[in-house]
Amino acid sequence: MAGKVIIGVVICVALIGVSAWWVAQQKPAPLWQGENAVERYIEIVADGPVLHYRETLFWDENQFSQIMENQSGFQSAQIEQFNKKYSVVADNFSVEFDEENKTTTLKCDVHGKEYAENSYDLLWFLNAHGLDLIYDFTKSERELSWAGTIDDISTIIVFSFPFPIDHCHGHVWPA
Repeated sequence: MAGKVIIGVVICVALIGVSAWWVAQQKPAPLWQGENAVERYIEIVADGPVLHYRETLFWDENQFSQIMENQSGFQSAQIEQFNKKYSVVADNFSVEFDEENKTTTLKCDVHGKEYAENSYDLLWFLNAHGLDLIYDFTKSERELSWAGTIDDISTIIVFSFPFPIDHCHGHVWPA
């Protein structure tokens, strides 16, 4: 009798262990069903103490029609995802829907990332994506750009400034 109880306990422990392992291997549920867009373009434009954030997602026909059926739910999910991912002070949120091009665009203003006049801390964004300005970005006179894949989505990122720039791994200032 004691042997059967021990075997039962061992089987239960094994099942719980396998279940825990399986759950740990799963990707987290998306905030929005079908959130994997076809392509993503992110532009962050410096404007005095404000960084204007703009993320355009390109969708296939089926995904976009699902989004259009629940625009307010999609809008709420996008803003919630931004706030959760970046943990910054941001306002003036809006989400635009372009039916002709099947795109959605999240816009907002990020505050508190100018650490000196025209000098910006971009680590809030870079760390969230595992990127580095020196190793990953291409520099032009007033821009830093990157193209690659993030979360299985082809992505282009551009930081724009109204002056010639210099930078280190996560900060930008006037040249």
